[in-house]
Amino acid sequence: MALPTVFISYNPNSDIEQTLAVRLHTIGAVHGFNMLLPDRVGFTKSVSNETKSRILSSDFFILFSTTALSATVLEEIRIAASKLHDKSKILVIYDISVGKNLKGADNFTEVYISRSSPVETILEKIISKVKTIQSRGNNQGGFLSVLGPILLTGVALFALSSVFDEPAKPKRPAKRKTPIARKTRKVSKKVRG
Repeated sequence: MALPTVFISYNPNSDIEQTLAVRLHTIGAVHGFNMLLPDRVGFTKSVSNETKSRILSSDFFILFSTTALSATVLEEIRIAASKLHDKSKILVIYDISVGKNLKGADNFTEVYISRSSPVETILEKIISKVKTIQSRGNNQGGFLSVLGPILLTGVALFALSSVFDEPAKPKRPAKRKTPIARKTRKVSKKVRG
C-alpha cells in the first residue's frame, strides 16, 4: 500500500513557516511519504499551475498558520478545499497568539498551540487531536497513525523556533581603544598640513 501524498503550505512572508515546511517535507519524504511544497517564485499573489497541480494530486493538506495569511495561501486553501471533500484532511496548526485567522474552516482539522508552551504540552495537544480524528473514523488507511510522528516532529520544530524567534538583547558597543583615536588624529593632521 502506497503512503498518501501530503501538500504542505506556508506563508511566503514567514521565514519560520517556510523553514518548518521544508523540514517537515524532508522528514516525511525520508519516511516514504510523497511530500509536496508550493512552487513559488518571490512574493507572487497568484498560485502557479505547478502548485495547483500538486495540491490537486494530494490526499492531505497541512498548513502552519503563525502569521496573517497571504493571498497566495488563501488561494491554495481554496483549491485544497474544493478537491478534498473530507475537510478533516486539511490540517491547520494555529499559533494561539495569532488565533484562528482563516474563515470558513469549520470542518478543517484545527490545532491551537502556543510556541511558548513546553514541547510536551504541544505534543500532547497534537496527539489528542490525532486520536480524536482516528476515533471518528477519518483515519484513511492508517494515515494519521503513520504520519502522526512526523507531524509531531514538525510541531516540535515549530515550538523550538520560538526560542530563536525571541528578540535578542542588544549588545553594548565595544569601547574604542585609544590607539585608534590617535591614528585618526595623525591622519587628520596630515590632511590639514
